[in-house]
Amino acid sequence: MKRSNKHIAVIFSLLLFTGLVYWVYTITQAKENYKEPVIYVLADKNNYNPEKALEALLLKKDSIRNGFFNPGFTQYKWWVYIKTNQSEVNYLQIANPHINRINIYSINNHLLNLRFQSGDYFKFKQRELNDPDFWFKIPSNTQALLIEVDKKGESLDLPIRFVEEKEMIQYLSDQKMAYGIFVGWMVFLVLLNLFLWVSLRDNIHFFYILFVSSAAIWVISNRGLGFQYIWPNHPEMASKARPIFSTTSFILILELSRRYFTPMEKKPLYNGFTRVLQLLLLLLLCIFITSNISLANVWIRYLTLSVANILWLLSMLTVMFFIFKSYKNAKALSLFYLAAFMAHAIFSILIILSQYNVQDSWVFFINKYGSAIGILANSTILSFGLTQRYNHYKREREQAQQQLDLERSVYADRLIQTQEEERSRLARELHDGLGGLLGSIRISAFNKLKQEPNNQHWLDNQLSEAIEDLRNIAHDLMPVNLPEKGMVAILEKTVARWNLSNEFKTYFDCSLTTRFPLAVEAGIYRIVSELIHNVKKHAQATEVYISLWEEKNNDMITLLVEDNGIGFTPNQSEGIGLKNIRYRVEYLNGKILIDSNTKGTSIVIEIVGSKTPFNAK
Repeated sequence: MKRSNKHIAVIFSLLLFTGLVYWVYTITQAKENYKEPVIYVLADKNNYNPEKALEALLLKKDSIRNGFFNPGFTQYKWWVYIKTNQSEVNYLQIANPHINRINIYSINNHLLNLRFQSGDYFKFKQRELNDPDFWFKIPSNTQALLIEVDKKGESLDLPIRFVEEKEMIQYLSDQKMAYGIFVGWMVFLVLLNLFLWVSLRDNIHFFYILFVSSAAIWVISNRGLGFQYIWPNHPEMASKARPIFSTTSFILILELSRRYFTPMEKKPLYNGFTRVLQLLLLLLLCIFITSNISLANVWIRYLTLSVANILWLLSMLTVMFFIFKSYKNAKALSLFYLAAFMAHAIFSILIILSQYNVQDSWVFFINKYGSAIGILANSTILSFGLTQRYNHYKREREQAQQQLDLERSVYADRLIQTQEEERSRLARELHDGLGGLLGSIRISAFNKLKQEPNNQHWLDNQLSEAIEDLRNIAHDLMPVNLPEKGMVAILEKTVARWNLSNEFKTYFDCSLTTRFPLAVEAGIYRIVSELIHNVKKHAQATEVYISLWEEKNNDMITLLVEDNGIGFTPNQSEGIGLKNIRYRVEYLNGKILIDSNTKGTSIVIEIVGSKTPFNAK
């Protein structure tokens, strides 16, 4: 049932995510909301002024009919010429929030008039509308527009659209809603993992929070929302923020991957290489933070961004290698991470490709929303992956614990069995060997000392006491007749022997009528013997009660030992004897309950009678 609910949650999330992507795509691709103008473009290789640029553009015959121009990396400024029809359009939208400098000239009767000047090199308030994209309200009677675009040393894509005012208001509203959903979703994931980090104390959630936060800020920066809301008066951050938070995200995704897959190996997979790559990314991050990219030479900027792309791509390949190497040991875990990573990687690769002179219309959608969609998919799927990760490692821990318990059981069984066998061997040798020898000496001495009655009587008493002590020692080590006569008969004999010693009065009550595995009977006998010895040493008791019975319903043997001694404090004043008893009870898969006070002690032990311990015989 739990697995079914999990699958339902995953399917629902995927459907919700797919619906969101489709809705955003329809916003950007609905042709009735905008018009794609015919544009003419010119690379400013000769440092034109506006008039010269217009003359050159008017001579061009080739045009771009869908309003989308993407030269990729460029070392020049660009000029764009557009004819307008004021009766049909109100606004010009340049849907790229990151153009370093943009000047728009209106053209009327071949006269140029600078109407708009803005870009990332200016404060945000210089933009006409409170939106990351560049919007320009076309003046009345404007016949054409000349646009000067400067993004030297970087990649440039230039989606140009004509939008009526009423459509522009709806478009901006839908766009804000889309990014509101994105921000809300990311905040939810951060808060969820903050709770898990505090609750579970697993640092992977801390790095997940850092990754999601860094990736979200990168998306916000990439869409110009950071410039709009966070640093509107710091134009230098408009150029720095994207490479800074992109590099930070790759550092964190490497760390997250390393921690995500680490428990499967004794050492992290290719830990040294990962650390070197993170160090290179950290060095790149320092360059982005301390330098002013916009003031650098064109080719230095190109080289820096190319190195960054190489390191970012290498990071993605490293994560793929983590997934590949871990697939054999944890397929489900690896597939979750693969799905999360591929969702992010696909959009990241498309964004990188869009920087290299790709003219297809999908570039507009990818550049505008691809980063947000990739991060959303990555974070959402990875959240399910973290859940799967806990289930996987929980099962591994349970299996490891079971294996450890089994090994401990086998070890304990071998230890106890070895001890019992050694005790039996010693008991037999003492009883049959040394006991028989002492008996022979007693008979021989008795015959030889018939003429000396006093010496005969003294020697007879000494040897009788030695033989009796020897028999008691052998009996305590292991009753020789336990396998034949059984535990009950041996315990009755033991109680009778203690009563003869006049230490205290011992009462024995037993209702057992069946035999049990030898390991169980030997264990119970050893426990009773140890408890009686403890009473003798510490309790100062005059009476001891021993009861044994079996619960027929659950096949449970219950042992009760009570005395009227001075008592003790359990777990504080326990000696080796009681610790040995606890160990034997645990070995027999039983449990022990001790109740002790100044009026005496009661010890109840419950053991599963028919359940023979592992490998017990």
